[in-house]
Amino acid sequence: MERFAHGGQIYDAQGLAGDWLDFSANINPLGLSEKIFLALTENLRGVVNYPDPQAAELKRAIFNRYGADEKNLVVLNGAAEFFYLYLNATRPKRVVIPAPSFSEYERAARAAGCNVKFFFTSADENFFIDVDKLDVTEKDCVILGRPNNPTGNFIAAEKILRLAEVANVLVDESFIDFLDAESVRNFVSKKISVVQSLTKIFAIPGLRLGFAVVEENLARRINFSKDVWNVNFLAQKAGVAALTDENFLRRTRAWLEVEKKFFVERLKNFPGMKIFPPSANFVLFRHEQAEKILRSLRREKILLRSCANFVGLDEKFLRSAIRSREENLRLFNVLEKIF
Repeated sequence: MERFAHGGQIYDAQGLAGDWLDFSANINPLGLSEKIFLALTENLRGVVNYPDPQAAELKRAIFNRYGADEKNLVVLNGAAEFFYLYLNATRPKRVVIPAPSFSEYERAARAAGCNVKFFFTSADENFFIDVDKLDVTEKDCVILGRPNNPTGNFIAAEKILRLAEVANVLVDESFIDFLDAESVRNFVSKKISVVQSLTKIFAIPGLRLGFAVVEENLARRINFSKDVWNVNFLAQKAGVAALTDENFLRRTRAWLEVEKKFFVERLKNFPGMKIFPPSANFVLFRHEQAEKILRSLRREKILLRSCANFVGLDEKFLRSAIRSREENLRLFNVLEKIF
């Protein structure tokens, strides 16, 4: 398996999308909201113009939704872009990463020429991240997912603040909107930066959209160094529409509260499953026959995420998105045939 491969691999060798039921990418199954759909269709002809390089309308929408001041904002072509921008701008001596976690942390660190140190968490402890035991210095940058992908762990804000007393911390809150939880955006400082994806919660990964909240001087440096048109015209319009749709966010959280419990309870029925408690819209689990499960599901045109290429995991670990009830039932029906 390719070292930095991701989920959502629905394309064939010719680049054509297959007819897959995709549980390998953690995208909101409610799909495009009506507001986003209308924004895209109504603004389609606007692609003949360059996008606003300042993304002023989008930044106002981010401020109105999250309270992040424009002077602290970096708008992004997806959250992953920020790892590269941040590390190229700050060039920490060492990047410290929990294992397992999102592979783009490591990839961006190596691209910036940083040394990489993993601190390994234990499956026996549900991959608990004990930030108080990290051996770090003020020259280090620690990257933490909150919640962490693929384990689902959620680190308390006070632990982030304690860690920031001894190191720089980049917090990835790409799944925070799926939860009714406090962000650490309000604690941004010279030591704490926060990045958030909008593609997963609003089901627009094909458009790519995100933002970061950072200390003012760093925001100025990164904004000067990035591509001036990194967020395209339609992505800006979709973002503005999405961020005014509070009802969509309420529906998403209500769906997840119910469906997460259903998904885990059904998964427990299969013998040999070790399930790690989820916090967001995905579940990590382990099974001795994981590779057989993957192959059998693929024959039924269903994709799960193999975790064989995550540092700290192996081919016995799988990650599944939580999707709609109908789609989840289809997955479980096939799993029952396999078992």
